[in-house]
Amino acid sequence: MGNKKNKCSHYNSHRHAFKKRVHYANKKYLVDTHGSTEKIAALEGSRIINLDKLQQYMNNLKVHTTQCGGDIILTGEKKGGLASIISSKCSQCNHVIKLDTSRKVKGPRGYLRWECNLAAVWGQMSTGGGHSTLQESMGTLGVPVMAERHFINTERDIGHFWQKQLQESMIQAGKEEKRLAEERGDFCEGVPAITVIVDGGWSKRSHRHSYNAKSGVGIIIGYATRKLLHIGVRNKYCTACTQGIPLDQHTCYKNWDKSSSEMETDIILEGFQQAERVHGVRYKRFVGDGDSSVHLTLIANVSGWGRHIEKLECANHACKCYRSGLEKLVQNKPHYKGRGRLTQRMRCRLTSSARCAIKMRSKESDIAKAVKLLEQDLQNG
Repeated sequence: MGNKKNKCSHYNSHRHAFKKRVHYANKKYLVDTHGSTEKIAALEGSRIINLDKLQQYMNNLKVHTTQCGGDIILTGEKKGGLASIISSKCSQCNHVIKLDTSRKVKGPRGYLRWECNLAAVWGQMSTGGGHSTLQESMGTLGVPVMAERHFINTERDIGHFWQKQLQESMIQAGKEEKRLAEERGDFCEGVPAITVIVDGGWSKRSHRHSYNAKSGVGIIIGYATRKLLHIGVRNKYCTACTQGIPLDQHTCYKNWDKSSSEMETDIILEGFQQAERVHGVRYKRFVGDGDSSVHLTLIANVSGWGRHIEKLECANHACKCYRSGLEKLVQNKPHYKGRGRLTQRMRCRLTSSARCAIKMRSKESDIAKAVKLLEQDLQNG
């Protein structure tokens, strides 16, 4: 009986010593007090873990511990950016069980990539951030991130993927616009003709002053489908070039050295010139703002059918000009201000009324009659 009791106490102390682990002073390692001299790297900070992968890992632990009965000890980690492979070992049989913190999916180039890394870079690109932004935000959480080179390569791959998807989307939109034009019998010299909406923008607000933005964008949207048919970007500046980085070591996006005010016109002209070749249609009518230079440029530079292009005034821009005219009127003639006259509230109401009148008269089948009625509506205020 005494031997049996001694064996039990020895066994319990043995297990207690095995399970007890202490940190070194620098907290960099875990050591087994059972006498093993093997140093095991301590896992620090936080990790982003896919719940499906975690459930799979827990199931594996449950199966093994049921069969073996040993304790599971974390032994190491292999990092891959935000993702990692965490290794654990059974204290009794040394069986290794691994936890992949993220799933692997096919990246833009067809290779298997960690899903969380792709999602993190995708999110930074969508919100205008970069590697430093990701590193700062994840650093506050104690989550390790990928190296800057890895981030840049992933960013480039996602950019190419976006560009490919955008091109395919515009091609499909062009086919849909062409089909609708053929169904309604809208042709220009035997080629399907469509109506488009054009607009542009700059990286810096430049309405009637300081047209010196470094970057500009222009788009063409199909009126029937409300889908994108063409997009272009013009850049006057490249950060890498200003830092002296050779052209063979970076992708230079600088493609414009003329006036910033000409960016929109050049992009729209490019879209009109490519319309028949890319989409098999002609942009016979376009809805745009009050800039007459775009229309004149299209007529002069679109070979073959430029003379047939018609411009339709944008209702929103017309109302904007109407409001600007009212503001200029009270500024130049202050006696129009005051109670019972052109107050700010009255100017807003007049602009809203004009927009409603345009919307209502646009439903008239007789255009000449609609114009006359709209003129009366605006005079009545």
